[in-house]
Amino acid sequence: MFQANQQQNSIDYKVVVAYDFGTTFSGAAYAFTSTPAEVFHIQRWPHKAGKFYPKVPTLSVYPLRNPQQQQQTGQSTLSHWGHSAIKKMLDPQARKKNVLLSMFKLQLDESLNLPPLENGLTPIQAVADYLAELHKHTMEELSVAFADIYSPDTFRYCLTVPALWSDRAKYLMRQASIQAGLITRSDPFDRLVLISEPEAAALYCEQTMGNQVQFQDNDRLMVCDVGGGTADLIVFQVNFTDNADKRILKEVTKGIGESCGGVFLDERFYELLQRKLGMRAMNKLKAREVSDLMDTFIDKIKPAFDGLNDHYVTLPRSVALNDLPTVLCANDPGISEEGIIRFSSRELKENVFDPIVDKILSLIRLQYHQIPDGRLNYLFLVGGFGSSRYLYKKIQSAFQSTGVKQIVCLAEHAALAVVRGAAYYGLNPHIVVSRVSRRTYGINYTAPFDNRIDPLSKRIVRPDGTIRCKNRFFTFVKKNEELPIDHCIREDFFVYYGTQKSINLVLYATENDTVPRYHDEPGVHQVATITIPIPTIPGMRIKERLDHDVRMYFGSTEIRMEADFGTGIIYDVNCVFDAIDNYGS
Repeated sequence: MFQANQQQNSIDYKVVVAYDFGTTFSGAAYAFTSTPAEVFHIQRWPHKAGKFYPKVPTLSVYPLRNPQQQQQTGQSTLSHWGHSAIKKMLDPQARKKNVLLSMFKLQLDESLNLPPLENGLTPIQAVADYLAELHKHTMEELSVAFADIYSPDTFRYCLTVPALWSDRAKYLMRQASIQAGLITRSDPFDRLVLISEPEAAALYCEQTMGNQVQFQDNDRLMVCDVGGGTADLIVFQVNFTDNADKRILKEVTKGIGESCGGVFLDERFYELLQRKLGMRAMNKLKAREVSDLMDTFIDKIKPAFDGLNDHYVTLPRSVALNDLPTVLCANDPGISEEGIIRFSSRELKENVFDPIVDKILSLIRLQYHQIPDGRLNYLFLVGGFGSSRYLYKKIQSAFQSTGVKQIVCLAEHAALAVVRGAAYYGLNPHIVVSRVSRRTYGINYTAPFDNRIDPLSKRIVRPDGTIRCKNRFFTFVKKNEELPIDHCIREDFFVYYGTQKSINLVLYATENDTVPRYHDEPGVHQVATITIPIPTIPGMRIKERLDHDVRMYFGSTEIRMEADFGTGIIYDVNCVFDAIDNYGS
């Protein structure tokens, strides 16, 4: 994609819509640029009854396709989503004719090496289908909220992504947003902005908790966002501007994350359930009964668990006591004639909670030790599992001997901190003034050949007779470098006009601490292909040297690129993140 830069004529946005597309639940919020202090979240969801929860399940139902149909990508049609998907699949007959997709957000994290989705669906299609429904419902709610006062063309969208995601995963998320109809390919780049989930949560804490905890200039806050699929962390420094009522945020360390959210507790509880009941009893359970048992854990045990008290689960009538393992019945006085089974606090800690909580504690320690001088004032816990009292107690115990002034577990809107913070960011993207680069980035280029250093295998002769070195790594950004949010990294290059139709570059990255000389060194990975078409320039002769500069922006969540051939037009260049770039964080 190659088009004139539209950033110069950016739209005057009237409404910001934020989406937190989560592994298990998703949320939406919005705000008006005319009243930026107020952020509203969507509270009504289709087919939701009973207990109020301001987020919607990230679930999709598709009609079942045969293997031959599954080879035809792009043909599946989403039939139900969210709460409607749950209701649909309660019908035993519906389960035979449909496929329920859950946790498909994890498919965008290529480091997990997950099996392909059912029904022949691609990850980007599954995400786009769900986003389209989430977006449609949100627009309906917004039309009620302000009666179509503003044109949808004046809406800006802010979408959250995990801190651990690769550049490719973020690129796929933008493509899914286009496919879902949030924006079009011709829209200005800034009409859709991505923000990492912990960063959005940090903004929420800064905006809503700043007066309660009384932030001082240069205070540092770590946000630990533990949602359904991931635990993401980030550290910011709060600085006051010349206007003492306004604060800005500077990222102190590179954010990190890992797939160890609340959904993995559910998986471990299911495994414990299987071991405790035995396969004879499990095989007697109907799908709906298994779902009810899991709901008991998710809705009652998980949020209430404190590590001290035992918990009890009533077995369905389809399971008789003689179906249970003999050892269990003999050794567990908690099993009653009514079929109530006891889960002791000890076995829940050892088998379910501690393996996941210990991973989260390790992440917090790793992030803490990356702080240059070890100074941290506040640690905020947000997200669905971030509101767990057990997790709070474990973190408090682990960090009570450090200099952390206060550990805060949000009592209100913990699960909505990310989506509400994303809305704040959409209103004022410049509140974050700098970020820390996760990797060293550079492109391939040819440089003067150095006989003392460069091997003969990399020696080439250019059309003008100059001797050059191929496969060189031209550094744009170094790992752990602090990058101002609007900083433009600009480098000058040249080509011979008419000898090629486009300039082909490859973006490389490495997590090595040293800067590579060549892009084919160990630890250097290809992350994107870049094609820059050379425009027609009147008066330019064939083989005449054409100077141009390449500009890359790394200060935002996404990488953006421009090219300038000296014609007075700045061209946007679309970086295609088609390469697998597996990194540790």
